[in-house]
Amino acid sequence: ASIGAPAESWAGTGRSFLLLVSGSRDFSIEHPGFNAGQIIASGAAVTFPLAVASLILLTLAALFGSTRATVARYRASRHGQRSAEGVRSVSQLVSSALAAVPLFVGFWVLATGFGSRATFPLIAVATVVLGGLSWDATRFLSSDMLRNVESTHATVFSTLGRPLGRVFPLPGTFSGYLFSSSLPRFIPYLAGKVPAIIGSVTIAEIVFSFPGLGSTLLEALLATNTDLLVASVFILLCVNALVTFLVKSILFLIYPRWYEKAL
Repeated sequence: ASIGAPAESWAGTGRSFLLLVSGSRDFSIEHPGFNAGQIIASGAAVTFPLAVASLILLTLAALFGSTRATVARYRASRHGQRSAEGVRSVSQLVSSALAAVPLFVGFWVLATGFGSRATFPLIAVATVVLGGLSWDATRFLSSDMLRNVESTHATVFSTLGRPLGRVFPLPGTFSGYLFSSSLPRFIPYLAGKVPAIIGSVTIAEIVFSFPGLGSTLLEALLATNTDLLVASVFILLCVNALVTFLVKSILFLIYPRWYEKAL
C-alpha cells in the first residue's frame, strides 16, 4: 500500500509469499523466473554475517570502554591518579562527537571515499561507530559497572591483590568481577539493540552498493516490485529474529533463573 500497489495485487503478493516460503524458483508474478534463493542467500551470506560482526564489535567496544572507565575511576579514587581519568574524558568526548553525527551523514562521507569498494570490515566498523551504537553501549555498561566500584563487595575484592584488568574485564580481575554483576543486564541490552544494528546494516548496504538485503530492498522500491519487496522484508525480519534469538539464548544458558524471572 505504501508504494501505491493496487489492491488487486495483494492476493497475488500473498501467493508469491507462500511460493517463497516453499522455496519455489518462480515465486515472482511480475518477474517470472526470479530466483527466491538469491534473496535468501543475500540475507544469509551478507546481511546476517554483517549483523553478527557488528554485534560482536559493539560488545568488544563496550567491554573495552567500560573497563578503561572502571580502572580510571578506581585509580583516581584509591591512588589519586587523575591522568587516566583525563584520558577517559577526552575519549568520551570524541565518541560523543561521533555519536552526534547522523548515521546516513557518516555513511555518505565514507561513501565519497570508498564508494562500492567498501570492504566487509569497514561496513561493520562504520555501523558500530557511526550513529552512536558503540557510544551508547559503552555508556550503559560503564554506568552499571561504575555504580559498583565503591560498593562493599568490590572493596573487599580489591583487597585480595588481584590485577585490575585494564583492557578487558577478564575473569579474576577487578574489572572482571564488576562485569560479572553487570552481565545479566548487559545481555538484554544487546538483544534490544539488534533491530538498530539490522537497520544500520541495511542502510550501509544501500549506501555502499553492497550485495545484501538493503540493496535488494532499494531495487524493489525503485522498480515498484511488490513481490520482491515483501520477500526482502520477510527475510530481513527473519535475520532480525535469528540474531535476537542467539543473544537471548546466551542469556538463557548463562542465567536461566534470571531469564525466567524476566519473562
